[in-house]
Amino acid sequence: MQKIAIIDLFGGDLNSSIAAIEAHATANRTEADIFDGIHGRLPKLKDYSAYIVSDGSAEPTASEPWRVRLHAALPAYAKTRPVFGIGLGFQLMAAAYGWPVRPLPHPRSGVFPLTPTPAGWSDPLMRDLENATPVVEHRAWAVLDPPAAIRTGACVLAYSNAGDVAAARFTARSAGTIFQPERKTAGAASTVLGHFVKLAMEGP
Repeated sequence: MQKIAIIDLFGGDLNSSIAAIEAHATANRTEADIFDGIHGRLPKLKDYSAYIVSDGSAEPTASEPWRVRLHAALPAYAKTRPVFGIGLGFQLMAAAYGWPVRPLPHPRSGVFPLTPTPAGWSDPLMRDLENATPVVEHRAWAVLDPPAAIRTGACVLAYSNAGDVAAARFTARSAGTIFQPERKTAGAASTVLGHFVKLAMEGP
Protein backbone atom coordinates (compact mmCIF):
# COMPACT_ATOMS: atom_id res chain seq x y z
CA MET A 1 0.00 0.00 0.00
CA GLN A 2 1.17 3.53 -0.77
CA LYS A 3 2.20 5.58 2.26
CA ILE A 4 2.95 9.19 3.08
CA ALA A 5 5.72 10.39 5.38
CA ILE A 6 4.76 13.33 7.60
CA ILE A 7 7.82 15.17 8.88
CA ASP A 8 6.75 16.78 12.16
CA LEU A 9 8.54 20.06 12.95
CA PHE A 10 6.74 20.64 16.25
CA GLY A 11 9.46 18.72 18.08
CA GLY A 12 7.31 15.65 18.62
CA ASP A 13 4.86 17.50 20.88
CA LEU A 14 1.19 16.68 20.48
CA ASN A 15 -0.27 19.11 17.96
CA SER A 16 -3.64 19.27 16.25
CA SER A 17 -1.97 20.19 12.93
CA ILE A 18 -0.31 16.78 12.67
CA ALA A 19 -3.63 15.06 13.37
CA ALA A 20 -5.30 17.20 10.71
CA ILE A 21 -2.61 16.32 8.14
CA GLU A 22 -3.07 12.64 9.01
CA ALA A 23 -6.81 13.05 8.47
CA HIS A 24 -6.17 14.19 4.90
CA ALA A 25 -4.21 11.00 4.27
CA THR A 26 -6.94 8.88 5.85
CA ALA A 27 -9.59 10.61 3.73
CA ASN A 28 -7.69 9.45 0.66
CA ARG A 29 -7.35 5.90 2.04
CA THR A 30 -3.63 6.36 2.50
CA GLU A 31 -1.47 5.36 5.47
CA ALA A 32 0.87 7.89 7.03
CA ASP A 33 3.98 7.53 9.19
CA ILE A 34 5.13 10.44 11.37
CA PHE A 35 8.79 11.37 11.81
CA ASP A 36 10.15 13.84 14.35
CA GLY A 37 12.07 16.17 12.06
CA ILE A 38 13.68 18.07 14.95
CA HIS A 39 14.90 15.33 17.30
CA GLY A 40 14.57 12.14 15.26
CA ARG A 41 15.61 10.58 12.00
CA LEU A 42 14.22 11.61 8.64
CA PRO A 43 12.48 9.07 6.39
CA LYS A 44 14.71 7.41 3.84
CA LEU A 45 14.65 8.36 0.20
CA LYS A 46 12.08 6.49 -1.90
CA ASP A 47 10.55 4.68 1.10
CA TYR A 48 7.33 6.68 0.71
CA SER A 49 5.05 7.77 -2.10
CA ALA A 50 5.03 11.40 -0.91
CA TYR A 51 6.37 13.65 1.83
CA ILE A 52 4.62 16.40 3.81
CA VAL A 53 6.67 18.74 6.00
CA SER A 54 4.69 20.42 8.77
CA ASP A 55 4.73 23.86 10.30
CA GLY A 56 6.64 24.49 13.54
CA SER A 57 7.95 27.23 15.79
CA ALA A 58 11.68 27.03 15.03
CA GLU A 59 13.52 29.50 12.81
CA PRO A 60 13.99 28.44 9.16
CA THR A 61 17.59 29.74 9.16
CA ALA A 62 18.63 28.04 12.42
CA SER A 63 22.21 26.77 12.29
CA GLU A 64 21.25 23.46 13.87
CA PRO A 65 21.72 19.87 12.63
CA TRP A 66 17.99 19.25 11.99
CA ARG A 67 17.75 22.29 9.71
CA VAL A 68 20.91 21.36 7.80
CA ARG A 69 19.59 17.81 7.27
CA LEU A 70 16.25 19.05 5.95
CA HIS A 71 17.90 21.67 3.75
CA ALA A 72 19.65 18.82 1.93
CA ALA A 73 16.84 16.23 2.14
CA LEU A 74 13.88 18.15 0.75
CA PRO A 75 15.23 18.75 -2.80
CA ALA A 76 16.54 15.17 -2.78
CA TYR A 77 13.07 13.80 -1.95
CA ALA A 78 11.52 15.93 -4.69
CA LYS A 79 13.73 14.43 -7.40
CA THR A 80 11.57 11.30 -7.35
CA ARG A 81 8.57 11.95 -5.05
CA PRO A 82 6.01 14.72 -4.46
CA VAL A 83 6.85 16.97 -1.49
CA PHE A 84 4.62 19.56 0.19
CA GLY A 85 5.75 22.08 2.81
CA ILE A 86 3.52 23.94 5.28
CA GLY A 87 4.53 27.04 7.23
CA LEU A 88 8.02 26.34 8.56
CA GLY A 89 8.26 23.41 6.16
CA PHE A 90 7.48 25.78 3.28
CA GLN A 91 10.08 28.28 4.48
CA LEU A 92 12.72 25.53 4.64
CA MET A 93 11.85 24.37 1.13
CA ALA A 94 12.03 27.92 -0.19
CA ALA A 95 15.47 28.42 1.35
CA ALA A 96 16.66 25.08 -0.04
CA TYR A 97 15.69 26.21 -3.55
CA GLY A 98 17.33 29.63 -3.19
CA TRP A 99 14.27 31.78 -2.47
CA PRO A 100 14.80 34.61 0.07
CA VAL A 101 13.38 33.95 3.56
CA ARG A 102 13.22 36.93 5.91
CA PRO A 103 11.83 37.69 9.39
CA LEU A 104 8.63 39.75 9.46
CA PRO A 105 8.58 43.12 11.26
CA HIS A 106 5.66 41.78 13.29
CA PRO A 107 4.35 38.18 13.62
CA ARG A 108 1.11 37.32 11.83
CA SER A 109 -1.44 35.17 13.60
CA GLY A 110 -5.02 34.81 12.46
CA VAL A 111 -7.13 34.46 9.34
CA PHE A 112 -6.11 36.51 6.31
CA PRO A 113 -7.08 36.65 2.62
CA LEU A 114 -4.75 35.53 -0.17
CA THR A 115 -4.58 36.34 -3.88
CA PRO A 116 -3.81 33.55 -6.38
CA THR A 117 -1.58 34.41 -9.33
CA PRO A 118 -2.29 33.42 -12.96
CA ALA A 119 -0.04 30.40 -12.37
CA GLY A 120 -2.06 29.60 -9.27
CA TRP A 121 -5.34 29.61 -11.17
CA SER A 122 -4.05 26.83 -13.42
CA ASP A 123 -2.20 24.75 -10.81
CA PRO A 124 -4.05 21.53 -9.85
CA LEU A 125 -3.39 22.15 -6.15
CA MET A 126 -5.03 25.57 -6.20
CA ARG A 127 -7.99 25.06 -8.50
CA ASP A 128 -10.66 25.64 -5.79
CA LEU A 129 -9.21 28.89 -4.46
CA GLU A 130 -10.64 32.30 -5.28
CA ASN A 131 -9.45 35.84 -4.66
CA ALA A 132 -9.57 36.68 -0.95
CA THR A 133 -9.85 33.02 0.10
CA PRO A 134 -9.37 33.10 3.90
CA VAL A 135 -6.36 31.16 5.20
CA VAL A 136 -4.87 30.53 8.64
CA GLU A 137 -1.41 31.99 9.29
CA HIS A 138 0.80 31.66 12.38
CA ARG A 139 4.24 32.88 11.40
CA ALA A 140 7.10 35.27 12.03
CA TRP A 141 8.88 34.78 8.70
CA ALA A 142 8.20 35.59 5.05
CA VAL A 143 9.16 33.96 1.76
CA LEU A 144 9.94 36.45 -1.00
CA ASP A 145 9.94 36.14 -4.78
CA PRO A 146 12.91 34.18 -6.13
CA PRO A 147 15.81 35.87 -7.89
CA ALA A 148 15.37 35.96 -11.68
CA ALA A 149 18.25 33.51 -12.13
CA ILE A 150 16.31 30.61 -10.51
CA ARG A 151 12.79 31.28 -11.77
CA THR A 152 12.92 28.64 -14.49
CA GLY A 153 10.48 25.91 -13.51
CA ALA A 154 9.45 27.74 -10.32
CA CYS A 155 6.49 30.04 -9.80
CA VAL A 156 4.50 31.90 -7.18
CA LEU A 157 0.98 30.45 -6.87
CA ALA A 158 -0.45 33.05 -4.48
CA TYR A 159 0.47 36.12 -2.46
CA SER A 160 -0.58 36.98 1.07
CA ASN A 161 -2.31 40.29 1.75
CA ALA A 162 1.03 41.42 3.24
CA GLY A 163 2.58 41.08 -0.23
CA ASP A 164 4.90 38.11 0.40
CA VAL A 165 4.60 34.62 -1.09
CA ALA A 166 1.66 32.61 0.25
CA ALA A 167 2.04 29.56 -2.00
CA ALA A 168 4.61 28.42 -4.53
CA ARG A 169 5.69 25.60 -6.77
CA PHE A 170 9.44 25.13 -6.64
CA THR A 171 9.62 22.21 -9.10
CA ALA A 172 7.14 19.88 -10.78
CA ARG A 173 7.14 17.70 -7.63
CA SER A 174 7.68 20.24 -4.84
CA ALA A 175 5.23 22.89 -3.64
CA GLY A 176 3.88 24.38 -0.45
CA THR A 177 2.08 27.13 1.41
CA ILE A 178 3.06 29.66 4.07
CA PHE A 179 -0.46 29.25 5.46
CA GLN A 180 -1.90 26.14 7.10
CA PRO A 181 -4.14 24.31 4.60
CA GLU A 182 -4.87 21.57 7.13
CA ARG A 183 -6.89 24.15 9.08
CA LYS A 184 -10.45 24.56 7.79
CA THR A 185 -11.82 28.08 7.30
CA ALA A 186 -14.89 29.50 5.61
CA GLY A 187 -13.00 29.18 2.32
CA ALA A 188 -11.58 26.30 0.31
CA ALA A 189 -7.96 26.47 1.52
CA SER A 190 -8.07 22.97 3.04
CA THR A 191 -8.60 21.48 -0.42
CA VAL A 192 -4.99 22.40 -1.34
CA LEU A 193 -3.59 19.67 0.90
CA GLY A 194 -6.34 17.26 -0.13
CA HIS A 195 -5.46 17.75 -3.79
CA PHE A 196 -1.77 17.18 -3.04
CA VAL A 197 -2.45 13.84 -1.32
CA LYS A 198 -4.86 12.67 -4.01
CA LEU A 199 -2.52 13.58 -6.88
CA ALA A 200 0.49 12.07 -5.11
CA MET A 201 -1.32 8.76 -4.66
CA GLU A 202 -2.42 8.72 -8.29
CA GLY A 203 1.21 8.94 -9.42
CA PRO A 204 2.64 10.58 -12.55
